[in-house]
This record gives sequence, structure tokens and C-alpha cells, in this order.
Amino acid sequence: MEKRVLLALAISFLVLGFYPVILQKFYPQSAKTSPTASLEPLPSSPASGNLKGSDLRGAVSPAFLGDTERLLQEEDLAIGNERVKAVFNKKGGLVREISFPRFADPKTQEGLKFLSADSSGSLPGLVSLSPDGMQFKEALTGYQAEERPGEILFVPSSDADGVRIVKSWRLEKDSYASRLEIRLENASNAPKELYYQLFVGPSIAPRHSIDSQYIEANFYSDVDGKKVLQHPKESKRGKVVTSQGKLEWAATKDRHFSIIFKPLSGTFKGAVQGLGNHEFQVFLLSEKIALPAGGAIQHDFLVYHGPNDIQELLPQGLDPIVNFGKLDLFGKLLVGGLELLHKVFRNYGIAIIALTTLINVLLFPLTRVSYLSMKRMQLVQPKVNQLRQQHGKNPEKMNRELMELYKKHKVNPFGGCLPMLLQMPVFVALYVALSKSVALLNEGLLWIRDLSLPDSVQLPMALPLLGKEAHLLPLIMVGAMVIQQKFTQVKMEGQDPSVEMQQKMMAVLMPIVFGFVFYSMPSGLVLYWLTNTLLMTVYQLRLKSVTLT
Repeated sequence: MEKRVLLALAISFLVLGFYPVILQKFYPQSAKTSPTASLEPLPSSPASGNLKGSDLRGAVSPAFLGDTERLLQEEDLAIGNERVKAVFNKKGGLVREISFPRFADPKTQEGLKFLSADSSGSLPGLVSLSPDGMQFKEALTGYQAEERPGEILFVPSSDADGVRIVKSWRLEKDSYASRLEIRLENASNAPKELYYQLFVGPSIAPRHSIDSQYIEANFYSDVDGKKVLQHPKESKRGKVVTSQGKLEWAATKDRHFSIIFKPLSGTFKGAVQGLGNHEFQVFLLSEKIALPAGGAIQHDFLVYHGPNDIQELLPQGLDPIVNFGKLDLFGKLLVGGLELLHKVFRNYGIAIIALTTLINVLLFPLTRVSYLSMKRMQLVQPKVNQLRQQHGKNPEKMNRELMELYKKHKVNPFGGCLPMLLQMPVFVALYVALSKSVALLNEGLLWIRDLSLPDSVQLPMALPLLGKEAHLLPLIMVGAMVIQQKFTQVKMEGQDPSVEMQQKMMAVLMPIVFGFVFYSMPSGLVLYWLTNTLLMTVYQLRLKSVTLT
């Protein structure tokens, strides 16, 4: 095989290899925070708790996990509506399970379970106390639960070092949000100063291997007058990172759902603590609280436990958690367009096809300019080759002659690339938006049962590399790309036979490489790329018939 073939193959693999890096640049999963919103180990200011990572390791000790197991053996109770169901533990006053009836499994009809007691880390609603902001102790006093319509009041059966912690959870009607009230009562005869932690929840266990890269904590803060979404990344056991600026809310999330705690009163820091093995837990950290003897203080919180859906999050002021990176506006516009098309076609698979078609139609003028520019380059290619042969030993003269040739024939050597570069932000934004869209969850098309996951078909026998199950849509996409390459390949006059052979090989190898890249991706993304490939094939065949002079 000639060196140029190897070079072409190397370039193609480099492009594909660095594509995730490009995506990471535009759409960071755990974005590096700007200097004005840097995340640091716990600071030493009293308002943030004067905590150190080593101190917090004692605050969330293995003993607590044992207590959780004991408490979770107690009787549970639940509140819920048509959107969300939350199961509470009576004795611990904790949320031990969250599920979503609207995202029920098509087979079992059971609501999607988002959080369970099996999760690593502390469950939402746990409160820990500290007299000095250094060492925290879990306030596992045991509770008596009083049920009211849509509300559960947890009254402590004893106090924690003279402090009673009363919790009230109230689920809002027809909403994914609830209201949490935390009331601290000084049951002693002496004044007390203390800090407390309120746990938002643990890192979410992935439901599918695709979900792992999207599991993260978020802080949303006002930093020097600028709203900043922070992406703290900490999984090293015992290590703690806190938010900067004035915290508005803290969250733990995955690809499709979030748990968000938004303080409505009081001043808090957000904090994430690593648990090891890529797991973490998120909590709020109060400022110093002074309780006179017999006195009390109450803090209210908005708690969101639901999908990463802008329409659901916007009324609560939580929509910044849906973020598509540097092309965020493009991504949100495309998701909005997808929702509008779904209202027309009543199927997200068809809506993806329609949206991809609409985008291609709108960008067709740029596609036309790009293709015709490349075609003009093909017309002058024999003369370009001739000049290179004549002046190969004099690069300066060769470049001057080439520029005159391009000017004479009105050819821009970069004309084929620039229009395509202008289209890239739209295609990348659509790609990322589809990869995160909760709208595709449990939505099907033909044999595809869930557009948010790879499609699968059962095979009559096990095949090498595939097993007894195959992802059919990526294989169809590979076939479409091979056909596109075959129909749109142009043989130029005077073309070197070896170059022609290289083009034929690349026409086969590139679809295969893309097939490997897309094979385990969500079927909604593959459907988008397949539709785009078919449309580009039609456009190129049509433009191929255009005659240039």
C-alpha cells in the first residue's frame, strides 16, 4: 500500500479520534470553570463552615451508611402525583426513592426509578450538625411522620445535642417540585451556635453505559454580578469542593434527570464530596446560625426532582441546568424546533427526520456554493497539475502562477471548505442536543423502542463481534454512506490511477470507521446522521448534473 494511502487513513482516524476532543471543547461535560468562578477546596471563612476535607470524612462516615441501612428497614410512606412519586423513610426523614410515572417502561408500565436507597452516598434530606463548622455529626434522631394531603411532616422523637430538627415535605400539585422546610429548635436552656449540612443527594447510578459521561454535580451562583453554572468534578474519596459566589442552587444530575435544591431563605454554600470510584455526594452548607435558648430558625427550599426539560424548569428559574455548551443558544433553538415538529407529527423519530430535512433545506444554498466551488476546482485541476510539474522546483513561482490561474477562472481554493465550516455549528449543536434530550426517552419508531438508546434486533444465531443482538440502524447508516461515496465520487481528467484507487479505498473505509463510532450511540443520533447522509446524497447527485464552463 502506498504512503499516500496510509497518510489518508491516518488523517481520517485522527479526525475521528479528535472529534470527541472538539466536542469537549464546545460542549464540556465537566467544564473547566472560569477564573472568576473557580472551584477550590473548602475555604476557611466562617460563613462557609471552616471545613477541611479530612474533617468532612468524619462527617459522612461509614457508620452513617450502617445507620441508613437500619433506618431503611423501617416502614416507608410515599407522596406523589401524576408526574413524580417520592418514597420517604419514616424514621430518618429521608427521601429513599424517586420515580417518574410519566416515563414508564413500555413493557412493565413501571415508572422510571431515578433514585433508590441502593445509591452510594447520603440521600436527599439528611441533616448533619456541627458546633464549630469543623466536625459534622448526622442528626439521626428518629422521626414520627404525620401525613397530610400532599405533605409529610417529620417530627423528631428526640433531639440531637439539644437541637430538634423538624422537616416538612410538601409536593406541589401537577409539578416535579416540592417544598422542604427545615426548622431548627433549641431545646436546651443555653444559647447555641451551629452550622448544618443539608444533603442534596448522591451521584446518580447510570441506567445505561451511555449515561456515565453525563453524571455530574452543578452549582449555579452569582459571581461578581455574573450568573455562572459551575461543574465541580470531584470523585477522589474525602476530597471536597465548594461553590464560589452567592449560591442560587445546587444539583446532582444525569443525562435526563436532576435533583436540585434551591434555598429560598438563608445563606448557603454548595459542596461536592468525592466518595471514590467516580462517585460523589452533593450538599448545602449553612452559614453560622445563632439559636437563643428556646429559640428557633426556619429555612425553606424549593426541591426539583424531575426531567431536564426546559419547559418544566423555566417556571422555577432552574433552566440553566440544561446547557449545551458554547453553542447553547443553537442547541436550545433546535430542541424547541424538535418539540414543535413533535406536536405536528406526534412521533419524535419522524420529528428528527423532519427537523434534519428542514435544516438541510435552509442550508442548501451553502451546500450548493461548497459543491460548485469544488467542481470548479476539478475543472482546473489538470492545469494545476501541469503547473506543479513545470515549476515544482520553484515554489514561489508555482504559487504565483496558481494564484493567477485561480483568479482567471474565478476559483477560490477554499471555497469548498468555508461554507461547510459555517454549517458545522448547526450540525454539532443538533448532535449534542439530541444526545441529551429527555424527549427521546422511551420514544420509538418502527423497530426502535427507545430513541435515547442504541436500537437492537434479535438475531437467529450468534455472530462474531455482534453476538445474538445487533444494532441495525448504524449498519443501515454505513450502507447509506457507502452508496453516497459511490454515487458522488468524481473522476478528474488526468487523475493519477493511484489517487483514484486511494479514493475508492477511502470510500469504503470511512463509512466503516463511522459505523464503529456510531454503533453504540443513541438511535436518535444515528437516525439524524442517516437522514443527513441520504439528503446529502440526493443534493450531490442533483448538483452533479450541473454543467460548468
